[in-house]
Amino acid sequence: MNPPYKLISKRLTASTAAAMLVATVLSTGMSRAQSAQMVDPNRVVLVINGEEVKGAEYYRRMEYLSGIGTRSGNNFVEMPPGFITIQHLIDERMTFALAKDKGVYPTDAEVDAEINLRQQDNPKMLETYISAGGNIEELKYQIRVQLAEFKIATFGITKTDAEVELFYKDHPDLYKTPKMLKLRLIAVGTSDDTKVVDQELAAGKPFATVAKEKSVDVTKAIGGEYGTIPEYKLATVAKDALTGVKIGQSTVWLSTAQDGGQGTYLKFLLEDVIPEAKQPLDARLKRIVRRQLMLDAGRVKNGSATKELDLLRAKAKIDIKQPEFAEAYKKFLEAYLKQKGITQ
Repeated sequence: MNPPYKLISKRLTASTAAAMLVATVLSTGMSRAQSAQMVDPNRVVLVINGEEVKGAEYYRRMEYLSGIGTRSGNNFVEMPPGFITIQHLIDERMTFALAKDKGVYPTDAEVDAEINLRQQDNPKMLETYISAGGNIEELKYQIRVQLAEFKIATFGITKTDAEVELFYKDHPDLYKTPKMLKLRLIAVGTSDDTKVVDQELAAGKPFATVAKEKSVDVTKAIGGEYGTIPEYKLATVAKDALTGVKIGQSTVWLSTAQDGGQGTYLKFLLEDVIPEAKQPLDARLKRIVRRQLMLDAGRVKNGSATKELDLLRAKAKIDIKQPEFAEAYKKFLEAYLKQKGITQ
Protein backbone atom coordinates (compact mmCIF):
# COMPACT_ATOMS: atom_id res chain seq x y z
CA MET A 1 0.00 0.00 0.00
CA ASN A 2 1.59 3.21 -1.14
CA PRO A 3 0.70 6.57 0.35
CA PRO A 4 -0.75 9.20 -2.00
CA TYR A 5 2.38 11.25 -1.59
CA LYS A 6 6.01 10.44 -1.15
CA LEU A 7 7.15 10.70 2.43
CA ILE A 8 10.72 9.54 2.81
CA SER A 9 12.57 6.29 3.27
CA LYS A 10 15.61 6.02 5.49
CA ARG A 11 16.07 2.29 5.13
CA LEU A 12 19.61 1.20 5.73
CA THR A 13 21.30 1.46 2.34
CA ALA A 14 24.23 -0.89 2.21
CA SER A 15 27.39 -0.24 0.30
CA THR A 16 28.03 -2.91 -2.31
CA ALA A 17 31.02 -4.19 -0.34
CA ALA A 18 29.00 -4.48 2.87
CA ALA A 19 26.12 -6.19 1.11
CA MET A 20 28.46 -8.64 -0.61
CA LEU A 21 30.05 -9.40 2.75
CA VAL A 22 26.67 -10.22 4.26
CA ALA A 23 25.83 -12.47 1.33
CA THR A 24 29.11 -14.33 1.79
CA VAL A 25 28.64 -14.75 5.53
CA LEU A 26 25.09 -16.00 5.08
CA SER A 27 25.96 -18.38 2.25
CA THR A 28 28.41 -20.15 4.56
CA GLY A 29 26.31 -19.75 7.71
CA MET A 30 23.12 -21.15 6.23
CA SER A 31 24.70 -24.51 5.49
CA ARG A 32 25.33 -25.08 9.19
CA ALA A 33 22.28 -23.24 10.55
CA GLN A 34 19.99 -25.19 12.79
CA SER A 35 16.25 -24.70 12.72
CA ALA A 36 15.33 -21.83 15.04
CA GLN A 37 12.30 -21.76 17.30
CA MET A 38 9.19 -21.09 15.27
CA VAL A 39 5.74 -19.84 16.09
CA ASP A 40 3.32 -22.79 16.10
CA PRO A 41 5.79 -25.26 14.53
CA ASN A 42 3.12 -27.96 14.35
CA ARG A 43 0.41 -25.80 12.81
CA VAL A 44 -0.63 -27.07 9.38
CA VAL A 45 -0.08 -24.22 6.92
CA LEU A 46 -1.16 -26.02 3.75
CA VAL A 47 -1.83 -29.49 2.40
CA ILE A 48 -0.43 -30.58 -0.97
CA ASN A 49 -1.99 -33.74 -2.41
CA GLY A 50 -2.68 -34.93 1.12
CA GLU A 51 0.79 -34.07 2.44
CA GLU A 52 0.84 -31.55 5.27
CA VAL A 53 3.31 -28.66 5.39
CA LYS A 54 3.66 -27.52 8.98
CA GLY A 55 4.71 -24.24 10.50
CA ALA A 56 8.33 -25.23 11.19
CA GLU A 57 9.04 -25.98 7.53
CA TYR A 58 7.01 -23.01 6.29
CA TYR A 59 8.66 -20.40 8.50
CA ARG A 60 12.14 -21.82 7.95
CA ARG A 61 11.63 -21.76 4.17
CA MET A 62 10.24 -18.25 4.37
CA GLU A 63 13.29 -17.04 6.31
CA TYR A 64 15.78 -18.48 3.86
CA LEU A 65 13.89 -18.39 0.56
CA SER A 66 16.40 -18.18 -2.29
CA GLY A 67 16.27 -15.61 -5.06
CA ILE A 68 15.36 -12.77 -2.70
CA GLY A 69 17.69 -9.86 -2.04
CA THR A 70 18.30 -6.16 -2.11
CA ARG A 71 19.64 -3.67 -4.60
CA SER A 72 22.89 -2.01 -3.67
CA GLY A 73 23.93 0.62 -6.21
CA ASN A 74 23.69 -1.10 -9.58
CA ASN A 75 24.04 -4.56 -8.09
CA PHE A 76 21.47 -7.05 -6.85
CA VAL A 77 22.71 -8.96 -3.82
CA GLU A 78 20.87 -12.09 -2.77
CA MET A 79 19.99 -12.14 0.92
CA PRO A 80 17.53 -14.31 2.87
CA PRO A 81 14.20 -12.64 3.66
CA GLY A 82 14.83 -13.33 7.35
CA PHE A 83 17.95 -11.14 7.35
CA ILE A 84 16.27 -8.36 5.36
CA THR A 85 13.40 -8.42 7.87
CA ILE A 86 15.85 -8.07 10.75
CA GLN A 87 17.45 -5.09 9.00
CA HIS A 88 14.06 -3.42 8.56
CA LEU A 89 13.05 -4.01 12.17
CA ILE A 90 16.31 -2.52 13.43
CA ASP A 91 15.97 0.48 11.07
CA GLU A 92 12.41 1.11 12.24
CA ARG A 93 13.34 0.96 15.90
CA MET A 94 16.29 3.30 15.31
CA THR A 95 13.94 5.69 13.51
CA PHE A 96 11.55 5.63 16.46
CA ALA A 97 14.43 6.20 18.88
CA LEU A 98 15.66 9.24 16.94
CA ALA A 99 12.14 10.61 16.66
CA LYS A 100 11.75 10.32 20.42
CA ASP A 101 15.11 12.01 20.99
CA LYS A 102 13.94 14.93 18.84
CA GLY A 103 10.51 15.03 20.44
CA VAL A 104 8.68 14.26 17.19
CA TYR A 105 7.57 10.66 17.77
CA PRO A 106 4.15 10.34 16.07
CA THR A 107 1.23 10.22 18.49
CA ASP A 108 -1.72 7.87 18.17
CA ALA A 109 -3.86 10.86 17.18
CA GLU A 110 -1.43 11.74 14.36
CA VAL A 111 -1.45 8.16 13.09
CA ASP A 112 -5.26 8.03 13.13
CA ALA A 113 -5.45 11.39 11.36
CA GLU A 114 -3.07 10.13 8.65
CA ILE A 115 -5.18 7.03 8.12
CA ASN A 116 -8.28 9.22 7.77
CA LEU A 117 -6.54 11.43 5.19
CA ARG A 118 -5.45 8.43 3.14
CA GLN A 119 -8.91 6.94 3.39
CA GLN A 120 -10.33 10.19 2.01
CA ASP A 121 -7.90 10.00 -0.91
CA ASN A 122 -8.64 6.33 -1.49
CA PRO A 123 -11.92 5.12 0.09
CA LYS A 124 -10.94 1.48 -0.52
CA MET A 125 -7.54 1.82 1.13
CA LEU A 126 -8.41 -0.02 4.34
CA GLU A 127 -10.49 -2.64 2.56
CA THR A 128 -7.66 -3.35 0.12
CA TYR A 129 -5.03 -3.50 2.85
CA ILE A 130 -7.03 -5.88 5.03
CA SER A 131 -8.13 -8.10 2.12
CA ALA A 132 -4.43 -8.54 1.25
CA GLY A 133 -3.82 -10.07 4.67
CA GLY A 134 -2.95 -7.02 6.75
CA ASN A 135 -4.66 -5.76 9.87
CA ILE A 136 -5.27 -2.33 11.31
CA GLU A 137 -2.48 -2.57 13.90
CA GLU A 138 0.08 -3.44 11.21
CA LEU A 139 -1.15 -0.55 9.11
CA LYS A 140 -0.83 1.83 12.05
CA TYR A 141 2.71 0.61 12.67
CA GLN A 142 3.78 1.20 9.06
CA ILE A 143 2.20 4.66 9.02
CA ARG A 144 3.91 5.49 12.31
CA VAL A 145 7.25 4.56 10.73
CA GLN A 146 6.56 6.74 7.69
CA LEU A 147 5.43 9.68 9.82
CA ALA A 148 8.51 9.37 12.04
CA GLU A 149 10.77 9.36 8.95
CA PHE A 150 8.98 12.41 7.59
CA LYS A 151 9.11 14.34 10.87
CA ILE A 152 12.83 13.62 11.28
CA ALA A 153 13.57 14.70 7.72
CA THR A 154 11.57 17.91 8.12
CA PHE A 155 12.54 18.70 11.71
CA GLY A 156 12.22 22.43 12.37
CA ILE A 157 10.72 23.17 8.95
CA THR A 158 7.31 24.63 8.16
CA LYS A 159 5.78 25.86 4.92
CA THR A 160 2.98 28.44 4.95
CA ASP A 161 -0.09 28.48 2.72
CA ALA A 162 1.41 31.47 0.92
CA GLU A 163 4.58 29.51 0.07
CA VAL A 164 2.51 26.56 -1.14
CA GLU A 165 0.32 28.77 -3.33
CA LEU A 166 3.34 30.57 -4.80
CA PHE A 167 5.07 27.30 -5.70
CA TYR A 168 1.88 26.00 -7.31
CA LYS A 169 1.54 29.22 -9.32
CA ASP A 170 5.20 29.21 -10.43
CA HIS A 171 5.25 25.54 -11.48
CA PRO A 172 2.01 24.94 -13.42
CA ASP A 173 3.45 22.04 -15.44
CA LEU A 174 3.95 19.98 -12.28
CA TYR A 175 0.25 19.95 -11.51
CA LYS A 176 -1.37 18.99 -14.78
CA THR A 177 -3.37 15.85 -15.32
CA PRO A 178 -2.16 14.50 -18.68
CA LYS A 179 -4.47 13.67 -21.54
CA MET A 180 -5.94 10.24 -20.83
CA LEU A 181 -7.34 7.68 -23.27
CA LYS A 182 -9.80 4.98 -22.24
CA LEU A 183 -9.10 1.96 -24.43
CA ARG A 184 -10.13 -1.59 -25.23
CA LEU A 185 -7.92 -4.06 -27.06
CA ILE A 186 -8.24 -7.04 -29.36
CA ALA A 187 -5.08 -9.03 -30.05
CA VAL A 188 -4.90 -11.91 -32.53
CA GLY A 189 -2.15 -14.09 -33.92
CA THR A 190 -2.63 -14.10 -37.70
CA SER A 191 -3.76 -11.84 -40.52
CA ASP A 192 -6.63 -14.27 -41.20
CA ASP A 193 -7.83 -13.67 -37.63
CA THR A 194 -7.86 -9.93 -38.26
CA LYS A 195 -10.26 -10.44 -41.16
CA VAL A 196 -12.64 -12.47 -38.98
CA VAL A 197 -12.59 -9.78 -36.29
CA ASP A 198 -13.19 -7.02 -38.84
CA GLN A 199 -16.17 -8.89 -40.29
CA GLU A 200 -17.77 -9.32 -36.87
CA LEU A 201 -17.21 -5.68 -35.94
CA ALA A 202 -18.60 -4.53 -39.29
CA ALA A 203 -21.69 -6.66 -38.61
CA GLY A 204 -22.31 -4.64 -35.45
CA LYS A 205 -21.00 -7.03 -32.86
CA PRO A 206 -19.79 -5.12 -29.76
CA PHE A 207 -16.03 -4.71 -29.49
CA ALA A 208 -16.04 -6.13 -25.95
CA THR A 209 -17.87 -9.27 -27.09
CA VAL A 210 -15.46 -9.86 -29.95
CA ALA A 211 -12.54 -9.33 -27.57
CA LYS A 212 -13.90 -12.00 -25.22
CA GLU A 213 -14.37 -14.44 -28.08
CA LYS A 214 -11.36 -13.78 -30.31
CA SER A 215 -8.60 -11.94 -28.44
CA VAL A 216 -5.52 -13.79 -27.25
CA ASP A 217 -4.56 -11.03 -24.81
CA VAL A 218 -5.05 -11.49 -21.04
CA THR A 219 -7.65 -8.70 -21.17
CA LYS A 220 -10.06 -10.91 -23.10
CA ALA A 221 -11.73 -12.02 -19.86
CA ILE A 222 -12.87 -8.44 -19.24
CA GLY A 223 -13.84 -7.67 -22.81
CA GLY A 224 -10.46 -6.29 -23.80
CA GLU A 225 -10.61 -3.54 -21.18
CA TYR A 226 -7.15 -1.96 -21.41
CA GLY A 227 -7.69 0.82 -18.91
CA THR A 228 -7.45 4.61 -18.93
CA ILE A 229 -3.89 5.37 -19.99
CA PRO A 230 -1.95 8.64 -20.13
CA GLU A 231 -1.42 9.31 -23.82
CA TYR A 232 2.30 9.92 -23.32
CA LYS A 233 2.77 6.38 -21.97
CA LEU A 234 1.58 4.74 -25.17
CA ALA A 235 4.08 3.45 -27.68
CA THR A 236 4.59 5.83 -30.60
CA VAL A 237 2.97 3.45 -33.07
CA ALA A 238 -0.16 3.17 -30.91
CA LYS A 239 -0.28 6.91 -30.29
CA ASP A 240 0.02 7.59 -34.03
CA ALA A 241 -2.69 5.05 -34.81
CA LEU A 242 -5.07 6.73 -32.36
CA THR A 243 -4.46 10.19 -33.84
CA GLY A 244 -7.64 11.26 -35.60
CA VAL A 245 -9.66 8.35 -34.21
CA LYS A 246 -12.95 9.51 -32.71
CA ILE A 247 -14.56 8.18 -29.56
CA GLY A 248 -16.33 4.92 -30.38
CA GLN A 249 -14.02 4.15 -33.31
CA SER A 250 -11.19 1.64 -33.50
CA THR A 251 -7.69 1.88 -34.96
CA VAL A 252 -6.24 0.08 -37.93
CA TRP A 253 -4.45 -3.15 -37.13
CA LEU A 254 -0.98 -2.75 -35.63
CA SER A 255 1.62 -5.49 -35.81
CA THR A 256 4.33 -6.33 -33.29
CA ALA A 257 6.23 -8.45 -35.86
CA GLN A 258 9.80 -7.37 -36.58
CA ASP A 259 12.14 -8.25 -39.45
CA GLY A 260 9.58 -10.51 -41.10
CA GLY A 261 9.07 -12.66 -38.00
CA GLN A 262 5.81 -13.65 -36.40
CA GLY A 263 4.06 -11.24 -34.11
CA THR A 264 0.70 -10.22 -32.75
CA TYR A 265 -1.90 -8.01 -34.43
CA LEU A 266 -3.47 -5.35 -32.22
CA LYS A 267 -6.57 -3.19 -32.59
CA PHE A 268 -7.63 -0.54 -30.07
CA LEU A 269 -11.08 0.88 -29.47
CA LEU A 270 -11.13 4.48 -28.21
CA GLU A 271 -13.90 4.62 -25.60
CA ASP A 272 -13.25 8.04 -24.12
CA VAL A 273 -10.80 10.94 -24.01
CA ILE A 274 -10.09 12.89 -20.83
CA PRO A 275 -8.41 16.16 -21.82
CA GLU A 276 -5.33 17.54 -20.10
CA ALA A 277 -6.32 19.68 -17.15
CA LYS A 278 -4.66 21.66 -14.39
CA GLN A 279 -5.24 20.14 -10.97
CA PRO A 280 -7.07 22.53 -8.64
CA LEU A 281 -5.19 23.52 -5.51
CA ASP A 282 -7.62 21.79 -3.17
CA ALA A 283 -6.88 20.61 0.37
CA ARG A 284 -5.39 17.33 -0.83
CA LEU A 285 -3.02 18.93 -3.33
CA LYS A 286 -2.01 21.60 -0.80
CA ARG A 287 -1.03 18.80 1.55
CA ILE A 288 1.02 17.08 -1.13
CA VAL A 289 2.79 20.28 -2.18
CA ARG A 290 3.48 21.32 1.41
CA ARG A 291 5.02 17.98 2.32
CA GLN A 292 7.19 17.92 -0.78
CA LEU A 293 8.43 21.45 -0.12
CA MET A 294 9.22 20.46 3.46
CA LEU A 295 11.15 17.39 2.30
CA ASP A 296 13.12 19.43 -0.23
CA ALA A 297 14.05 21.94 2.46
CA GLY A 298 14.84 19.13 4.88
CA ARG A 299 17.41 17.63 2.56
CA VAL A 300 19.34 20.87 2.85
CA LYS A 301 18.77 21.71 6.52
CA ASN A 302 18.65 18.23 8.05
CA GLY A 303 21.24 16.39 6.01
CA SER A 304 22.74 15.19 9.30
CA ALA A 305 19.68 13.05 10.10
CA THR A 306 21.14 10.03 8.32
CA LYS A 307 24.35 10.37 10.33
CA GLU A 308 22.32 10.63 13.53
CA LEU A 309 20.62 7.34 12.67
CA ASP A 310 23.97 5.76 11.89
CA LEU A 311 25.32 6.86 15.29
CA LEU A 312 22.30 5.28 16.98
CA ARG A 313 22.95 2.04 15.07
CA ALA A 314 26.57 2.09 16.15
CA LYS A 315 25.59 2.43 19.83
CA ALA A 316 22.55 0.15 19.78
CA LYS A 317 22.66 -3.14 21.69
CA ILE A 318 21.39 -5.69 19.17
CA ASP A 319 21.03 -9.31 20.27
CA ILE A 320 20.06 -11.45 17.27
CA LYS A 321 19.32 -14.96 18.49
CA GLN A 322 20.01 -16.82 15.24
CA PRO A 323 23.82 -17.16 15.07
CA GLU A 324 24.11 -16.92 11.28
CA PHE A 325 22.06 -13.72 11.18
CA ALA A 326 23.90 -12.30 14.18
CA GLU A 327 27.28 -12.89 12.54
CA ALA A 328 26.07 -11.46 9.24
CA TYR A 329 24.66 -8.32 10.85
CA LYS A 330 27.85 -7.74 12.84
CA LYS A 331 29.97 -7.97 9.68
CA PHE A 332 27.53 -5.84 7.77
CA LEU A 333 27.41 -3.08 10.38
CA GLU A 334 31.20 -3.02 10.71
CA ALA A 335 31.62 -2.59 6.95
CA TYR A 336 28.81 -0.05 6.69
CA LEU A 337 30.04 2.14 9.56
CA LYS A 338 33.63 1.94 8.34
CA GLN A 339 32.49 3.26 4.98
CA LYS A 340 30.71 6.12 6.79
CA GLY A 341 33.74 6.88 8.97
CA ILE A 342 31.89 6.06 12.20
CA THR A 343 33.57 4.24 15.09
CA GLN A 344 31.53 1.85 17.20
